[in-house]
Amino acid sequence: MPWRRWKTSEEDIREEGSPEPNQAEKPPRDPHAAKDEEIAELTDTLKRLQAEFENFKKRNEKDWTEKVRLASQQLMTELLPVLDSFDKALEDAKHNGNAAAIKKGLEGLHKQFLKALQRDGLKEINTKGKFDPFVHEALMREEREDLEDGDILEVFQKGYMLNSRPIRPARVKVAWKKEETPEDLRGKEGQDVHDNQIDGESDEDEEATDKR
Repeated sequence: MPWRRWKTSEEDIREEGSPEPNQAEKPPRDPHAAKDEEIAELTDTLKRLQAEFENFKKRNEKDWTEKVRLASQQLMTELLPVLDSFDKALEDAKHNGNAAAIKKGLEGLHKQFLKALQRDGLKEINTKGKFDPFVHEALMREEREDLEDGDILEVFQKGYMLNSRPIRPARVKVAWKKEETPEDLRGKEGQDVHDNQIDGESDEDEEATDKR
């Protein structure tokens, strides 16, 4: 058996800490090259995200166009019976001169047409009560002493909402209650003083008459 020298612990530590021949021969990495690779990867990722976003926009626009087309088709389908009723009413009016019958037919057409629009969310704006600038449009004002300021007097054109969004305001005439100015108040006070003086003179005349 050949003679073999045992390694000391210090030699073991030196051998473990010494680099491998391959690691020692590997050249250090260029930091500029690493940054160029990172920039290239980020640029490629950005291009992919941009392409995906453009595809998403196209799909979204296509879906929206299709929804609008289907909604229009549904509305037209619901209004076709109203159009048929108009055709029938016009044909009947040629052979029927009864004004009451024509009026009744027009009222039925109006009711049928309104129901078709209400099924798609149309609502008439309420015009009873106070003026609301969000849903009403004041075309005229009329000074009234017997009403409150802002009371709706007359409706020139009905307004409508689609679901909860106004699509046309109601055009109305509203009451306007004139506020008393300082000049009016002074005039009123002067009139009151004048009336009191007249009342006082009348009382004095009556007392003099009684004494006589």
